[in-house]
Amino acid sequence: MNLFSMAIFNFCFAGYLLAAPYISSHFFGGRSENYSLFLTIYAVGGLIGGIWLTLEKRIVSIRVIYYEELFYGTVLIICGTFLSFFTWILIALICGIVQARFFGSIATLIQNETDLEFLGRVFGLTYLCFDGIQPLGNFLFGFFISSWQHWTYVVIGIFLIVPFGIMLYFERQAGQRKAD
Repeated sequence: MNLFSMAIFNFCFAGYLLAAPYISSHFFGGRSENYSLFLTIYAVGGLIGGIWLTLEKRIVSIRVIYYEELFYGTVLIICGTFLSFFTWILIALICGIVQARFFGSIATLIQNETDLEFLGRVFGLTYLCFDGIQPLGNFLFGFFISSWQHWTYVVIGIFLIVPFGIMLYFERQAGQRKAD
């Protein structure tokens, strides 16, 4: 499931990376300072997410990762539906936080679940899957961003909510079976 989670996230992240400059150009006057502010807020979000993950005391779990992705998908749907400069900047902040937490949490989870002798191979396979899906996301979103415009964020949110919701459902079912 970790591989699938990373693939879904990176597929959607490809759309996010392509949508941001398009939105800046077509909705906010194409002024470079708007896109620069978006990238700065995204980086600040990444720092906040990294610090938050560092200070967190609880053990990393796949359920928390799924819930965070569901939250992020919901933010994208709401902010994409009611796009304004403020909601666009909020998307950047939340994405930075979620991305930093996602990568740190997944790597920690993989380390905790993998025997030391297989760790290099597992990370190699993980990053192959992770990096291999982004061209597909670039291909799909590259064709449709000009049609979908700000609704691209809504589409990305749906692409996050549906699979992560399904995975959370099955994870909870597996947890209940173990408890019984």
